[in-house]
Amino acid sequence: MNPLLLALALLLAPAHARSMKLPPKPPPVEVAPPPVDPLATMPTPGPAVPFVPPVPETAALQNGVPVWIAPSPALPIFTLIVSTPRGSQLDAKGKEGTAALAIDVMRRGAGTRDGAAFAAEVERRGLSIDGGVGPGGASLALSGPTSQLNAGLDLLADCVLRPRLDGKEVKLARELLLAGLQQDLSEPSFVAARTAASLYWGPTHPYGRPAGGTEAGLGRVGAVDIRKWHAAAWKATGASIAVAGAVTREQVLPLLEARFGSWARGKDIDIPVPAAPVHATEPVYVVDAPDSAQTGFFVAFPGLARGAAAEAPTRLGTIALGGTFTSRLNALLREEKGYTYGVRAEMDQERAGGTLVVRTRIRADVTAEALTELNGQLDKIRAGIDAAELAKAQGAARQDVVEALESQAGVAGTLADALAFGRAPDAVAMELARYAGVVVEDVTAPMALWDRTHAVYVLVGDRKLIEPKLREQGFTELSFVVPP
Repeated sequence: MNPLLLALALLLAPAHARSMKLPPKPPPVEVAPPPVDPLATMPTPGPAVPFVPPVPETAALQNGVPVWIAPSPALPIFTLIVSTPRGSQLDAKGKEGTAALAIDVMRRGAGTRDGAAFAAEVERRGLSIDGGVGPGGASLALSGPTSQLNAGLDLLADCVLRPRLDGKEVKLARELLLAGLQQDLSEPSFVAARTAASLYWGPTHPYGRPAGGTEAGLGRVGAVDIRKWHAAAWKATGASIAVAGAVTREQVLPLLEARFGSWARGKDIDIPVPAAPVHATEPVYVVDAPDSAQTGFFVAFPGLARGAAAEAPTRLGTIALGGTFTSRLNALLREEKGYTYGVRAEMDQERAGGTLVVRTRIRADVTAEALTELNGQLDKIRAGIDAAELAKAQGAARQDVVEALESQAGVAGTLADALAFGRAPDAVAMELARYAGVVVEDVTAPMALWDRTHAVYVLVGDRKLIEPKLREQGFTELSFVVPP
């Protein structure tokens, strides 16, 4: 209210009203300080925590099978892995998937127990028996409480040496594998990877044939084929055993000797692995996936076999390219462009060769643009990386090793892998030392492998949507193929 009008009103007001006091002024409003943003300041990483990887105790059974043991008494559990160097490379032509089917059927009844009884016994004792197979070998892993080690080894030995391989179990396992394969084949990224392997290595090469099988191949595999594969693959020659957990050498060796010490060595089968064909300026291969909202990308470059001299610097450069969330490819294609949820560059290595690969799924409508951006980053990485990228890659590589060893199953798996590839017991410690010793200049030469003129590009997407834009972007050399 106007002060003059207020004064006049008081003069004219009755006496009792003029004696009333004016209300006090309200206190000043205090403005709260803005809230502190916990993400406003980039945290400073502390020094790396010292890490000493486990070095296993080594032994051998009387038939020569090597055994590595990594005792870890923290928890009363264990994992034991039996491996053989013979896997899907033994699959007969036209019967791709024999090894994958066999490794499943081996766990569906063994010794005196049929499939149902065997599964019930494994479950009753709180155990698990898992299998894996690839072109370079197969394995069975037994895990559970240490109190069940003795009984568990009886079950595992039955799987390895005395599987029943019943025809009805073959049929059931085949149906489940086929159902899983049909589901996988609906994923563009899965189809891209399978197709790229076949095109890069060749459809008859051990590394080019799908280890998980094909629909046609699995349909032809019967119980006789399973038995032949098992007899050829599971011999003491070349086999190995790795165990980690709450066990000791004195405890586990006699148990293994009693079950696997008389395992026959047999005559080894030498399967030559030819080199990959030379690829030069090939077309972009396209698999039509009608109405797919995403395009699966898979690009394969010449890589390295396991144990190659340049393995450490090549892996660090690959991590800088696409091995972390903030790597070059992810920062560009995901964070900046929004083309994908994520993209990876990684090394795929076997005994006789390997590939450097880039894999991702891209929004179908930006397939051509993403391919152009990808090629730009592949050209840039050939100039090498800087010191900051190297330091980050070294930390990521070290973290990968540490995470692989964070469980007893992980320790056993790492040891089994080292044994399978003929590495030394201190291989993990040596690997960490090699990463730490790499300097920026070491990375430049291996990055020359990312030469896209020698790569195989596979895109799996909706042809009617992606082909016109690919051609507009200059990708006129296209070859439309059917996946294996």
